[in-house]
Amino acid sequence: MHFDPKNKEHKARLYRAVVAAAELTNERFDDFLQTPFNPPWALAPNYRRNLQRGDYSAIRAQMLYEFLQDHHFAAAHREAPDIFSHSPALRWREILDQRASTNTFKLVLVKRAFGVVERQSRLSAADTTIKLGQEFCLELISDMEGYALALQGQRDTWHVIEIGPNGELVVPIQAGKVLLPYAQDRRPDPLSENRDVGLHDFVIVTSAVETIPVTVDWLITWVNDVPCQLHRASVRIVE
Repeated sequence: MHFDPKNKEHKARLYRAVVAAAELTNERFDDFLQTPFNPPWALAPNYRRNLQRGDYSAIRAQMLYEFLQDHHFAAAHREAPDIFSHSPALRWREILDQRASTNTFKLVLVKRAFGVVERQSRLSAADTTIKLGQEFCLELISDMEGYALALQGQRDTWHVIEIGPNGELVVPIQAGKVLLPYAQDRRPDPLSENRDVGLHDFVIVTSAVETIPVTVDWLITWVNDVPCQLHRASVRIVE
């Protein structure tokens, strides 16, 4: 179901979603409600009853809907899945489609000589396919120093990838070419997919702040609140 800001029943459900989102914050409901509006919404004395009935303007309803979609989607989806119909995983894919860069990130194949990973200059870019069990690294060209998180997705399932030398999920990075995961000495520490064939998406989130969320439920709102960059590459895993 698509949200219709002119539909009173939809607007009544939206109000319940706003209440649910507000309860997860430390703000008074009146203050939370005003967040999307500048200048503030001039509320009538009985405004809560009007909101419960869906008796408020379509323009205000659309602004509230977009505010929840961008900043409180998980709570809104749990309370009103009929009007916030995408799952968090699908919402994450929407955000990637809109914002992720595809020319700053690729997968590179890794070969070993006598059990040791070859030098970085000999890594080769992966084609559109990688075989099960074939080793690869994530190569990012970053224009900033900061921190990175990596995820792997297939259909509606997303997993965070351990990319630090001790299994860290968020690691510091330098500007320029970055190979992930890396070991203690910053040498490449390759990945491999050994189980699931099909199309896989790989995503790297970079930010100047270290506190990058490690779940999609939080990422879908965090990326709208904190300056960050999204990088995406897709590859098909075959037998």
